[in-house]
Order: sequence, then C-alpha cells, then structure tokens
Amino acid sequence: MNPLDEFIRENPERFDTGEPLPGHFGRFDQKLDAYHRKRSRSTIMVLLKVAAVILLVMVVSYASFHEYKLVTGKMKQALSYTTSPELKEAEAYYVKQLDYYYNQLQALNFTNGKTEKQQILNELDEMDKQVMALKEDLRQNPDDERIVGAIINFYQVKIDLMDMIIARTTQTNNTFL
Repeated sequence: MNPLDEFIRENPERFDTGEPLPGHFGRFDQKLDAYHRKRSRSTIMVLLKVAAVILLVMVVSYASFHEYKLVTGKMKQALSYTTSPELKEAEAYYVKQLDYYYNQLQALNFTNGKTEKQQILNELDEMDKQVMALKEDLRQNPDDERIVGAIINFYQVKIDLMDMIIARTTQTNNTFL
C-alpha cells in the first residue's frame, strides 16, 4: 500500500467529520461575491458596448440618409436646370435628331476607317462638353435668355455639322463605287 492510503486508514476521524474547517463558509461567500461583482461589471460593459454600437449605427444611418437626401436634391436641381419650357421642348427635339444622326454616322464607312470616325466623334463630344458648360451657366443664371439661345444654337450647329459630314461621306463613298 502507498503511504496516502495508510494515512487515511489510520486517521479516519479526520476525514469523517462532515463539517468544513472554521471560516470556510466566509471565504466561500467572499469568493462568490467577488465572482458576481466581476460578472456584473462584465455584463454592464457588454451592455455599454452594445449600446455604443447601436448608437453608432443610428448616427451612421442618419448621416447616410441625410447625405442621400442632399445628393438626390442636388441631382434634381441639376436635372431641372431650367424652368424654361422652350428649352425643354427644344432639347427633347434636338436629342431625338442627334440620336438619328449618330446612328447614321455609326453606319457610315469612312475612307480612312475608324480613325476618321473616331476623330469626328471626339469633335462632337467636345461640342457636348460646351453645351454642358452652357447648362452649368444656366443653372447659375436661370433667367438669362441668351444662354438658352446659345444652347439651342449649339444643337442646331451640331445637327447641321453632322448632316454635312453624312452628306459628304455618302457622296465620297458613292463616287468611289
């Protein structure tokens, strides 16, 4: 037998008492109280973290919604750059005309191939940029009829130019055939 077994057999009264040593319950209560205080602090910290996350989500959501309203408001303002029904009607007409001429330009075969076509399209894009600059001026001065007239004039010049390019390219292609 080992010495531990011998000690237990020789001293059974020390092991059969059933009552803990004096002060055991006090120490146990202290440890339980410390554990519950620590746990309640960690619970409070978790609740504070959750509340902080919820608050952060609410602030970000509000800011996003507010920013979205600002952006959509600016877009609406940018899209409704004028109250002039004359310009809106003229622009709708000219946009249809320009679409028609762009489709014709795309179908044409140029003598120098794609480089000439690309150069013409780049020039037309430059004209579009000038129209956009005029529209920006119109946003800043919505009552200026001269700007409205200039925008309409640009559309007319662009259509005339595209018509002339199509006519000359068609005439050149027919003479080669």
